[in-house]
Amino acid sequence: MEIAIILLIVISIFLMTSIKEKDDLFILLLSSIFLITWIADGLYLIPHFFTFIIELIIAILFINFLLPKIIYLKKINLGPFGKYILLLMLYSLIGSLIYFVNFSAVLLGFRALFKYLFLYIIFINSSLSQKSYKKIFKAWLFFMCIQPIVGSYQYFIEGKMADPVYGMLLDTGVQSILLIVLILFLIDLRNKKVINKFILYTIIMLSIIVIPIFGEVKAFFYFLPIALIIKNFHSFLKFELYRIGKFILPFFVGIYFLQSIFLSFWKVELFDFNSIDFSEFVFSQGTESVSSLDNPQASLSVSLSERFLVMVAVYNFLNQDKTKIFFGDGLGSSVFTYDSRNELTQQQIGGIVGQEQYLKKYTFGRVIQNIGLIGLIFFCFILINISIYSYKASRLTNDDFFKSIYQIIPAFSLLFIISIFYTDPFTDSISFTYWFFVGGLHFLPELEQ
Repeated sequence: MEIAIILLIVISIFLMTSIKEKDDLFILLLSSIFLITWIADGLYLIPHFFTFIIELIIAILFINFLLPKIIYLKKINLGPFGKYILLLMLYSLIGSLIYFVNFSAVLLGFRALFKYLFLYIIFINSSLSQKSYKKIFKAWLFFMCIQPIVGSYQYFIEGKMADPVYGMLLDTGVQSILLIVLILFLIDLRNKKVINKFILYTIIMLSIIVIPIFGEVKAFFYFLPIALIIKNFHSFLKFELYRIGKFILPFFVGIYFLQSIFLSFWKVELFDFNSIDFSEFVFSQGTESVSSLDNPQASLSVSLSERFLVMVAVYNFLNQDKTKIFFGDGLGSSVFTYDSRNELTQQQIGGIVGQEQYLKKYTFGRVIQNIGLIGLIFFCFILINISIYSYKASRLTNDDFFKSIYQIIPAFSLLFIISIFYTDPFTDSISFTYWFFVGGLHFLPELEQ
C-alpha cells in the first residue's frame, strides 16, 4: 500500500508538470476510464488502488479550471442545467444530514452518483474550443471502436463465452449501452466522406454481433430499436415517409436476422415472452424459482425476475417507512466499495435471495436507498430537460458533427434512465460519456452564429 501511495504521488506530480494542453487532461481521463479498471480488475496487472487515478485527474481538472474561477471571479458558468445539478446535490446532502450518515460514506455516495455531474460543471468552465472537443471525441470513438476487437479476442482466442466477453469494460450490460451510442453515431457517418465505408460497416456489424451475441446481451436487442426510434423522432413527428421507409425496412430485416443468429447460438427466442409467469417470482428462491437447465428460454425469465423482484424490494423498503420516499437512508448509506462488492458477489454465488440483497445488488435499489424516490425523479427530470434542450438544439445547428451528438442525447438519456433498472449507468464509462455528450451543448451559442 505504501508503494502504491508513493507511486500515486509521483504520477500526480508528473501530471501537473507534463500536461501542456487543456484537452490533454480530458483525454488522459478518458483513457484512464477505459484502461485502468480493465488493467486492474480485468487483467489483474496492477492493484485496484490505482483506479483512484480517475478521481485524481478530476481533482486536477477542478484545480486547473474551476477553483480559480471560484476564488478570483466569485462566479462560475452553470450552463442551462448546472443549477438543477447543484440543487440535486444539495438535496441529497440534506438526506445525509437528516440520517447522520458519516462523512466518508457521504463522499463515497457522491463519488458513486455525482462525480461526472460535477465533471460536467468543470468541463463547461474549462473554455475548451470546438476543435478540442472533437479531439477528445475522436479519442472516445477510438476506444469504443476497439471494444468489438477486444471482445473478438476474448471469444475466439481465449475461448470465453457469455458474460466474460465484455471488451474492456468488465460488464456486458454497460458495454451494450455504449455500443448502441456508438452505432447511432456511426450510422450518421454513412453519407460522410470521413471514413471508408467498408471500415464503417465492418465496425457497425462487429459492434452489433461480437459482444451482444457472443456475450449473450439480450437487452441490447431490445434497447437498440428504442434508441433508433428516439433518434429519428423528428422524421416520425413530421411524417417524412421516405426517411421513415428507409428506416423501417432495414430495421425489421435487421431484427429478424439478429434474432436468428442469437437463437442459433443460445437457443433463446428474444421476443417470445409467452412462457414467463410473474407469479413464480419469489424472494425466498430468487432466480432459482424460474431457472431451468433444460430450457434455455428460461434465461429470459431469470433476467426479468431479477428486475421485477428488485422493484418489489424497493416497494417494500418504501412501504415500511414512507418518509424514505424523500431521502431514502441518505446519500452514502448504500454504496459499494471494491471489497464490499466482492463480498456480496461471494454471498450471491448460486443466486440472489432476499429483499436486502436485491436492494444492494441492483442500481435501482441503491439509488432509492441513497437519494429516495423523490431524488430519483428529480434526477430523471434533469435528464428529460437535457433531452428537450438537445432536441431543440439539433434543429438550430447546421454543424453535422454537433447535430449528430445533439440527436443522440435524447436516446442516450432514455437509455440512461432504463439502465438504472438494468445495469449501472453510473459506472465511469457510461456516466463520463453521457455528460461529455451533454457538455457539447455548451457550444450551441457559437454554432448558432
